Amino acid sequence: MINPNALKWSDLKTGIFFLLGLAFAAYLGLVIGKNSSLFTGTTTVKVLSRDVQGLAENNFVSVSGKKIGTVSKLDFVTNNDSLYVVAELRLRNEYAALVTKDAKATIRSLGVLGDKYVDIMTGKGKPVSNGDYISLDSEDGMAALTGSASKAIEKINTLLDRLNSGKGVAGRLVSDEKMGAELAETVSSLKNTSAELSAITRKASKGDGLLPKLLNDRELARNTEETVSRLNQAAAKTEALMTKLESDKGTFGQLHSNPALYNNLNETLSSLDSLLVDLKKNPKRYVKFSVF
Repeated sequence: MINPNALKWSDLKTGIFFLLGLAFAAYLGLVIGKNSSLFTGTTTVKVLSRDVQGLAENNFVSVSGKKIGTVSKLDFVTNNDSLYVVAELRLRNEYAALVTKDAKATIRSLGVLGDKYVDIMTGKGKPVSNGDYISLDSEDGMAALTGSASKAIEKINTLLDRLNSGKGVAGRLVSDEKMGAELAETVSSLKNTSAELSAITRKASKGDGLLPKLLNDRELARNTEETVSRLNQAAAKTEALMTKLESDKGTFGQLHSNPALYNNLNETLSSLDSLLVDLKKNPKRYVKFSVF
């Protein structure tokens, strides 16, 4: 008689295959979750950073945009009393040779709000070995852009505060209506002056007056220059003559500065005039004729 509680070989075989299936499924889930290949070996490299910027395990690793591995582990370490994060990057062996010891990794974003990933720029050194560290550059993506935008906004706010408070020339222009009106008038005057200068320049270059001729006629300009030179020479001679007249030297100078000489000369001229008058009236008194 068959014992109903006896375990049949077929049932045992079914259970064994079921357990093997569960183990295989678990392994597949682990491999797929880690984005790893079943039949490819891996090389693990590490990067050290103060801030991984939202990088998570199972995010992918790429070289020139092509996926070559995944982020397998993130852990904290302390170095010189400073807290860091070590990210382990599991690279497929077929691509691990592309990553050199002087390669540089960068944490980037997929789009504006996408997941993070590690992009590696290869160098010219030797290929990395398992457990090597490679350097990590700061991200030049959204985080850097956000930081630059924050600094720019801060500067703009500072500038607006200065403008609103009336500090500086720009602030006074914003807050002082009188100064703004005066500046507007000054600008308008400058525009008018510029227009007038432009008109004068056009007339000087194309007009019919003396100035255009002086600018365009070389012969007239040379003659004018010679005339001006002669006038300067004449003015210099006249100035020298006046200097001599004003000095005590010479007859004119004595007549100008010596009243006695002037009076004597005046009296002499008066006497001579009287003599000439009397000579005309009584010529016989002064002239005698004798006949042989």
